[in-house]
Amino acid sequence: MMRRTFRSPSRWTWVAPVLATAFVAACDNALEGIQQQGTWGFVTTSAQKDLQGAHFANVEGLFFKGNLAAVPNAELTTDTCADVGIAEGNSLTGVTYLDAGPTIESTIGGIANILDRETTTEGLAYHYLGGPPAFTPGDSIVVSVAGVSGGYPGGSIRAKTAEAFSFPSTLDIPQGTEAIQLTWTTPQDPRSQMIVSLRYETTTNPGVLTRNVLCTFIDDGVDSIPFRWHRNWSESQGQRAVVATRLRTHYVLANGDANLGVISTYQVPTPPKP
Repeated sequence: MMRRTFRSPSRWTWVAPVLATAFVAACDNALEGIQQQGTWGFVTTSAQKDLQGAHFANVEGLFFKGNLAAVPNAELTTDTCADVGIAEGNSLTGVTYLDAGPTIESTIGGIANILDRETTTEGLAYHYLGGPPAFTPGDSIVVSVAGVSGGYPGGSIRAKTAEAFSFPSTLDIPQGTEAIQLTWTTPQDPRSQMIVSLRYETTTNPGVLTRNVLCTFIDDGVDSIPFRWHRNWSESQGQRAVVATRLRTHYVLANGDANLGVISTYQVPTPPKP
């Protein structure tokens, strides 16, 4: 099986900050039947946590027409690392946003909710107006899109959200040219990806985390980062940070040959509920 490596452009920074510059690796047939050009619908879910430790699902729906050079894909079969700049934000550029109807039906963990249409600075988007609902990471999410004539044609999808996991908040810097050894909690369903971001400050941008060693791993609970990749992070004299993200993705063909996908993440440290 051949491996294709996608370099995610800035248009994918809306998925999650840690994925903004990721290498999303996948087998050539991993998205078989999905067209990377055409009509798209994405529902993204990311976990938040309150002070009592309860989890909430931050959900967004986006629908558009456009040609995509990369599609986040958790069906990873190979490990890979890169040392790249950090690009955070919410910019899906070069696309035409589509109306998918006034509301979208969404059920998480068996509890039904409604995503309402909003006009944002980037375009149309769908959110829970009442704020993120409580959920258990790993719950199923079911999305039903009625669609509208001249806009997104509609469709439905069922997917699993990314499970919570434990990951060390700090990493010991090894001696010499040793690799950094990593361990984390494995999921019950192995069809996910672990993304580790070693963020660091450079001398050209003091006081700001502007670069990261970004690695994608098969989500089997153990791996390592070779010295040739972690060297810049380990030898940085400024600030350093460690962020780990479990990624789950699922795609289906919707009505009218449109694509519909769920992209779910759980990040450690977990963002606080506003």
